[in-house]
Order: sequence, then structure tokens, then C-alpha cells
Amino acid sequence: MRTGELVAFGAPFGTTCAVLPVLLRIARKYGLYDSYGPLKIHTQPIPRLGGVAIFSGLLVGSGWYVGVARGTVSVWLGLFLVWLTGLVDDLVGLSPNIRLIIQASAGVMVWYAGWTLPIFFHTGLDLLATILFVLCFTNALNMLDGADGLASGVSGIVSVGFVVLAPSTPGRGFALSVLGACVGFLLFNFPPAKIFMGDSGSNLLGFVLAFMSLDFYRGRSTNHVSILVPLLFAGVPLADATFAVVRRVVRHTSPMYGDRDHFYDLLLKKGWSARTVALVSYLMTALLVTAGLLWQKL
Repeated sequence: MRTGELVAFGAPFGTTCAVLPVLLRIARKYGLYDSYGPLKIHTQPIPRLGGVAIFSGLLVGSGWYVGVARGTVSVWLGLFLVWLTGLVDDLVGLSPNIRLIIQASAGVMVWYAGWTLPIFFHTGLDLLATILFVLCFTNALNMLDGADGLASGVSGIVSVGFVVLAPSTPGRGFALSVLGACVGFLLFNFPPAKIFMGDSGSNLLGFVLAFMSLDFYRGRSTNHVSILVPLLFAGVPLADATFAVVRRVVRHTSPMYGDRDHFYDLLLKKGWSARTVALVSYLMTALLVTAGLLWQKL
């Protein structure tokens, strides 16, 4: 890595590590803990403000490396709205419909900035495809954030693939910053977790992974080979989310309301430890990222 890239990784890592202890003290002082319930697996109070630290890390790293040039102003605005919506949801709760509307608006902002999914080569259809793409990634990471260390570890490994393949400064800057922030967060979130990222963290990571995927497409022709690479990279959360939606539809329940039948839930019910589930998920993601890198060479 060059000096600038080391800073783009190291600054988010250091910032995240520095902010997390402060958030832990704030959460304990004001009782800002993740609530118990049928969709929760923790048995003791755990703070859920970790997304603030991840956002701080991304802001420092990507803000320094990417800046607001090259048409990224609306991307930054979309990122901020997704993060803020998740934070409000963590603190006071928001309806799924409001969250989806804001996430879709963020997708419009990414499209407006020039990062689009050009599979139809028609303005309206490409806009719709971009919005759906952003929604899928954002909510897939949110669904994955149901066990200690999963969303942060998987996102960090996926970002490694984009560090290798990113065709632009914004894409590479965000990839390095996600990697740094996720590594820093894992020091506090790897099982047993001391803090959760909450929706503000998982939605933020999903949005940024969607942006990095669109950045990958932007630098290449979306042929039958390249279109699959980001989908392979994020295969674990995307597959889990797909099965979750199908499962809920079959059960005649809303896809927007959670359950405890994700792959990690089933493994935990079988007696796997949270650490084993996390490490196996990391291995699966690393294999998929490797497959994506090899596929790109075809």
C-alpha cells in the first residue's frame, strides 16, 4: 500500500477504536442498551451504538481519501441519511416503510451522482434497478447483523475484494475505510460482543457495499462475467436475505419483519458457538471473494 492508502485504512481503524470506549461509557451512563425480545439472542444488556463509531471511521478515512470532489456530494448525503435513519431507529424506533423510503431516496442520490446499474440502458429502468440494488444490499447486511461479529467481519472481508478491484478513487477509498473501520469494530464486537453496531452500522455498511459494487460496474462493461463479481463477494448476506424473504412469503408473513431462522440462528440452535459461527462465515466469505477475483479474470 502507498502512504495515502495506509492512512485511508489506518485512520478509520484508529478512529473507530478511539470512539468505541466513549460510546460504551455513554451507553452505560444513559442506559442505551439493545432491548431484549424474541428476536434477540443476548441475555445481558449490550450497548447498540457501535454504528456511530463505524460512521466516524468512514467519515475520517473516506472523507480524507475521497473528499467531496468527483461528483460524490450526493453519495455522501445518501450515506448520511441511511446512517441517521438507522441511528434514529436504534434510539426510538421507525417503521419499516419509513426506513425503506429513505433508503430508496439514498439510492436515487447514488444514481444521480452517476453510480448506476446500467443493465437496461434506459434511464427510468436503470434508476429503478439502482434503487432495488441499494435496497437489497442495505437490508441484507441488516439481516446479517443477528449474531456477534457477523456483519462487521463479513463486510471487512468483502471490502478486501473491492480494494483489489476498485476502478476509481471513491471506490478504493471507501473499501479501505470499510476495512479499517470493521477491523477496529471487531476488537469490540467479536464474540462475546461488548457492543452492537445497531441498524445505524449495518445499514451503513450495506449501503457502502452497494456503492462499491456500483463503482465496480461503473469502471467496467456489465457483461455476464463482471455482473456477478460483487454478487459473489457479498454472497453470504445476499443468500441469507433471499432465503429470509422467500421463507417469510411462504409463511404468509411480511418480509420486512424479522424471524430467528437465519442460517446463523440455525447453527446456534444446533449448539455451535458464536465464535464458530462467525469464523465459518468469514471463511465462506473469503472463499467467495477469492472466487469472485478469479471469476473476474475469465
